[in-house]
Amino acid sequence: MPQTANPKPNTMGAVLRRVQGMMGDRTGRWVTLGYATEFINQAYDDIKSQVRLGTGKNLEAILDILNVPAGTSDLSIYQAPGDPYANPVVPSGPIFGLYDPLRMWVKTAGALPQYFTRAIGPRDTLPHVNPPGITPGNYAVQVTFAWIGNKLSITPVAGPIDIQVYGRFNPSPLQSADDEMVIYPDLTGPMAYVTAALMGVERTNPAVLTGYIERGGATVDNVVADLIVQQQKNARRLAKMGGTGAVGNNGIWGWG
Repeated sequence: MPQTANPKPNTMGAVLRRVQGMMGDRTGRWVTLGYATEFINQAYDDIKSQVRLGTGKNLEAILDILNVPAGTSDLSIYQAPGDPYANPVVPSGPIFGLYDPLRMWVKTAGALPQYFTRAIGPRDTLPHVNPPGITPGNYAVQVTFAWIGNKLSITPVAGPIDIQVYGRFNPSPLQSADDEMVIYPDLTGPMAYVTAALMGVERTNPAVLTGYIERGGATVDNVVADLIVQQQKNARRLAKMGGTGAVGNNGIWGWG
């Protein structure tokens, strides 16, 4: 990714451009997206863990699975990680990273959002339903969902449905320059410092490592402090309101 590119704010591309400047490679000759991807994602994982432990909060999201085929019970296919190295790239499933489903809503596929009906669950097991499954109404349908072996499943429905899942997630790895960092709305600076420090380790450059890791730690502390201050007077968790978290590529995210 050349330095002349104009990346979107708070994206992987913005971090890459910042790191190119910090590492003295303003033309992007060696700090390319391919080289930097693993460093950026390691920094992303580290900061995500620091924020979670420092605030005691979990990253929650409301994500959609659209047009689920009739008779589907096992939703684990929508939790698949994808393959960023395939050609063409295989994207992650819409609920990739889910580790604690809290609520679910279901409606007939294509119906207006007002017809979303709250599902029963999460349950330890699913009720026995004869094939082809529950008969949907004109617009709405109520199902039961279960979380078994870290896999999401529902009672099958005899028709295509749309599903909305609210739960706790690990965000998807950053793969392209336009991928947004959903864990905080202004993360470019902390990400750049930590990424550059990791590159200093790989290139055995103690000066780069020492200088940038100190600044990285300070900026991540600022992120943690900001999230704590934001929620001191908040009686409800951010994502519970369904519209107050950071808006990512596939849904609404917030620390709750």
